[in-house]
Amino acid sequence: MSVARLFGINLPHLRRRGSFAVAASLIAMMMAMLAVGFAAFAGYIALSRHYDPEIAALIMAGSLLLIAVIALLAARYVLNKAQREMKAAVSASAIVAFAPTAASLAARHTRVAAVVAAVGIGFWLARNAVRR
Repeated sequence: MSVARLFGINLPHLRRRGSFAVAASLIAMMMAMLAVGFAAFAGYIALSRHYDPEIAALIMAGSLLLIAVIALLAARYVLNKAQREMKAAVSASAIVAFAPTAASLAARHTRVAAVVAAVGIGFWLARNAVRR
């Protein structure tokens, strides 16, 4: 059992969210690079049937920049949502709710706390020894 599971954190779910945010960030970076490429390549663009070549290149660069901004906003939204869910899971965890009470009891009853800690560590070691 990992520490994250004790706090009620779903790591596979967070990995999926993180990978989506990374993919959205990569798309945004690629679109931004294409926008810079179109802006630099504005003299060669032959879209001058309706607009001047410079205006056509700026329209392409603006649309790619808009796609990059949308991808960055989506990544930011996903990361903020994952952060809020993690905070909610930690604050709703039974361990976090019980920790202040356990700390005050341990401060008042140090011998009992030492015995409980030793038993807990022994149980954890025995459980992990069986898995190996």
